[in-house]
Amino acid sequence: MRPIPPDVYNQVADLACAMTNATCADDAALCASLYQQLLAFYEDQRKRGALHPFVVESLADYTEDQTEALRFYREALSTSEPDEPRYTILISMAERLIELGEREQAEACLRDGRAEAEDRNDSDYVAVAERVLRDLAAEPDGPANGSQPIRSE
Repeated sequence: MRPIPPDVYNQVADLACAMTNATCADDAALCASLYQQLLAFYEDQRKRGALHPFVVESLADYTEDQTEALRFYREALSTSEPDEPRYTILISMAERLIELGEREQAEACLRDGRAEAEDRNDSDYVAVAERVLRDLAAEPDGPANGSQPIRSE
């Protein structure tokens, strides 16, 4: 598993925190400017061949356009190594898929993400996946493929 370089982590975390604060302050212009900075950082990292999935996932998290966010989540998955955690990407991706009406894909991402979160003993993300699955099951169309929501054992 590749560690996130401290300078990369700090840059992304600082921008993400500032975007969250700008959103809370209803400062759309500042938020948009900070998003552009994160996008430029992503593009720079990609051009240098140093792109870490953390950067791509963070960019996806702050991307408003659902389709574009999915593209970034998919890129984060494809740039991750087999031993790197993917469950946060999968669960966030599922939430965007639900917004786009892609219920079956969302459910598959949730099941895979929940299973990995459980394997990695991340009870917070297991709970998030279960909540989203419950919400998905409660929607008028019910769970995808008529399957039942996941239950903790």
